[in-house]
Amino acid sequence: MPENPHIKQRNQIITELQADLTHAYQVINQQQEYINQLEEQLSQKSPKTHISSAPSDKSAYPQGKIKTRYQVKKRVLPYQKKSGKLSQLQFTAIVAVVVVFITFIGSALMRRPSSNPSKQTTDKAATSPKSTTSFPPAPNLTPIPQNKSNPVILPPKALVNSELSELVYNVQTPPNFRKSKTLQSTVDAAVNLAVSQGLPKKPLSITLIDVKTGEYAQYQQEKPRFPASVIKMFWMVYLYGQIQNGRADEIAFTPYIDAMVKKSDNNAASTVIDAVTQTEFTKDLKEENYQNWLKKRNQLNIFFQKAGYNKININQKTYPITDKKIYEPQGADLRMRGDPKDPIRNKITTQQAARILYEIYSSQAISPLYSEKMANWLSIDAETRIEKREQQDPNVFNPVRGYFSESLPTDVYFGGKAGWTSASRQEAAYIATRDGATYILVVFAEDRAYAYDWKIFPKISDLVFKRMTNTN
Repeated sequence: MPENPHIKQRNQIITELQADLTHAYQVINQQQEYINQLEEQLSQKSPKTHISSAPSDKSAYPQGKIKTRYQVKKRVLPYQKKSGKLSQLQFTAIVAVVVVFITFIGSALMRRPSSNPSKQTTDKAATSPKSTTSFPPAPNLTPIPQNKSNPVILPPKALVNSELSELVYNVQTPPNFRKSKTLQSTVDAAVNLAVSQGLPKKPLSITLIDVKTGEYAQYQQEKPRFPASVIKMFWMVYLYGQIQNGRADEIAFTPYIDAMVKKSDNNAASTVIDAVTQTEFTKDLKEENYQNWLKKRNQLNIFFQKAGYNKININQKTYPITDKKIYEPQGADLRMRGDPKDPIRNKITTQQAARILYEIYSSQAISPLYSEKMANWLSIDAETRIEKREQQDPNVFNPVRGYFSESLPTDVYFGGKAGWTSASRQEAAYIATRDGATYILVVFAEDRAYAYDWKIFPKISDLVFKRMTNTN
């Protein structure tokens, strides 16, 4: 019996309210954690000050626009002492702490290796994500010269060159994929699957590439769409371009890459963009200064546009940026969006997202060394996929539940980046099986119905996987 449309609408509203309520609980929990941290710090410096409430410095996923205020109140804490003399108990505790500290230092010195590892080994370990799975090489369909120079590490500053000059992505020619009727039937089936679930197909775009054969199929793949956090793949590539050219210190940026890609953290992404474009947040800029600021920020676009990524726009940050208490675009970041009624936003196509994945996994992006590192940052291991399939903790970024890998076997290799807003859902992924099937799947869906449907992406992924592996 078909589902009553009123019941379906009611269930949709309930789902959306649950998501909003979960997000609200998340913000409350993050605020409390931040309060505890600040109270502990302030108690060490000034015992008379207590923070009663403060905005969180952690990025949420999915992320909304929650604004908070905070105030400072004075109070005398119970442990505050007037006397400058130490009690017997305090004296004994201090002595105990000193003894433990000296013992710890001595033990650490005893455990030090007799010889230091080489700088090359140390740098590689410090700047590489942990990799436990190898991926099948993608065929090099287009001969592209590679930069053979070694990466330059110039500590201690993260950005080592204050004068920005134009950089261009090294892969100048898009791969020459061929259309496939077989793959097209798979993409058409995916579109029909979405329609059968009551979802609109107009806001949907899909790109599917068989990496082994160099064939592809698509549905509206050239339509520019808002990519949400999928955009962070491109920022990662741009950053490694800076590192390759000796303009950035890889070691200094490594924790930010980890947070930006693995945890989809907006705070880390904001820090990366500020550093590599030298366009830190500012509220007021004179016209001349704003044009200079905008020229620097547009380097993100030029880097890819001159390499054939036509009309790509990736120069705007993702929000909220909670460590700076910025919950939506402000100042120059707001000004660059133009008309508030029809703002300029980040826009890429599923074709472009599929291309950058292909170039990373075929060892062409920036250099073979950095392509390998970027592929490892994007990888989601089997243990994580198993752990997060049913996880609904709003405080933890979850790229599995509601996305492609949720429905895939745990023995496949999976690397990709997911995105979400209250009005869209996106994912771009490279998938390789033990029996040799290797493909890239990218799906962008700009509609609230997709945002709150946590089953459609796993269903599309399952359909494509079975057809690519002939296990229907």
